Amino acid sequence: MIEHMLHLILLLLAARSFGEIATRLGQPALVGEIGAGLALAVLAASLNAPFFAELSRSAFLDLAAEFGIFFLLLLAGLEIAPAELFRHSGRSVAVALGGVLLPLALGMALAWWVLPDNPMKFVQALLVGVALSISAVPVAIGVFMDLGMVHTPTGRTVIAAAILDDIIGLVLLAILTGAIAAGSVPGIGAMLPLLGKAALFFLIVAGTGYFGAPRIANLISWLRIPAPEFTALILTALGFAGLAELLGMDFIIGALAAALLFNAKSLGQASFARLKATVSDLTMGLLAPLFFLSIGIRVDFAALAIIPGIVLALILAALMGKIIGAGLPALLSGLTRKEALGVGFGMSGRGAVELIIVSIALEAGLFDYPGPVVANLFSALVLMALVTTIVTPIGLRWLFRERGQQGCNRPG
Repeated sequence: MIEHMLHLILLLLAARSFGEIATRLGQPALVGEIGAGLALAVLAASLNAPFFAELSRSAFLDLAAEFGIFFLLLLAGLEIAPAELFRHSGRSVAVALGGVLLPLALGMALAWWVLPDNPMKFVQALLVGVALSISAVPVAIGVFMDLGMVHTPTGRTVIAAAILDDIIGLVLLAILTGAIAAGSVPGIGAMLPLLGKAALFFLIVAGTGYFGAPRIANLISWLRIPAPEFTALILTALGFAGLAELLGMDFIIGALAAALLFNAKSLGQASFARLKATVSDLTMGLLAPLFFLSIGIRVDFAALAIIPGIVLALILAALMGKIIGAGLPALLSGLTRKEALGVGFGMSGRGAVELIIVSIALEAGLFDYPGPVVANLFSALVLMALVTTIVTPIGLRWLFRERGQQGCNRPG
């Protein structure tokens, strides 16, 4: 027991310390937290000491990572205001669709070309496509806040499109997790039941939100126990998680869907702020750092030596898919070339959701097939997420380095 506690102390201290370093260097904290996992993996391999070798197999780390995924999706859901989506411009919709469809197609085509034949090849290709199509809302918002560009045409377009991307990504995640559970997906006919289950799930969620959310809010306001909002959120999330599992999808979809029902309008500003602060502190202070560290500690740098061309191709497809897929609609909608390029860069960060997706695939055994490409695909996708997340703020800071230029300052 003492060894497990020492493991947890070391893991949390490393994750938070590296996260602090990354933040001070202008990068998202998750980059440092993944880096902490990478550093511990290298340390364990170098020292060949049992204490460090057991870190990646720590039961506490596995449990914290599972809860980290759950609470990250809860927090992401609290950040999204579904009603706002109906007020976004056609430009943001076009950018979101282009920024999803082109990387999805590039990822699936690349994976289909390089992956060996196996019963799960279609699902593996779908995984790569979905992983490349995701944009990270927190990364996008954080970068534009740092640059003072939230209210510029570039900032508004990227943030709105990234939120829409999250909704599209949720649907793709539902399809992907259902496909993983079902096994090989031979054709469109086999996808129809899965699409039907996903549609049924979101229909139930929408109905619950319309009819049930006001009653939940009234019950919360009537209760006198401490933190009723948090209890209601967890119970709703667990209920939707069970429904998602029942319909053949991953439980984490229920977490995000449940969080969408809780907002400042229904709960009141004070209650919602208290709920969001509670979830944020628990997630960002404990569970998320351990989850991201668990990703890094599992990465095998051998992927760079064994399949360097595929790793490079994934990174290029991920960047070009977003820069062209999101940037071209932005350019055609009236933004300048510089602003459109900024939109493409801004949509390029992957972050938590992409890492959650590949983690689900890892747990489901999607990479447990012979051949060097499949065996190293998990590490290649994590490296792709890490590189694109780092490139996003660097590219935007370089592009808008002259603050007086029109691309940064003119109002939207």
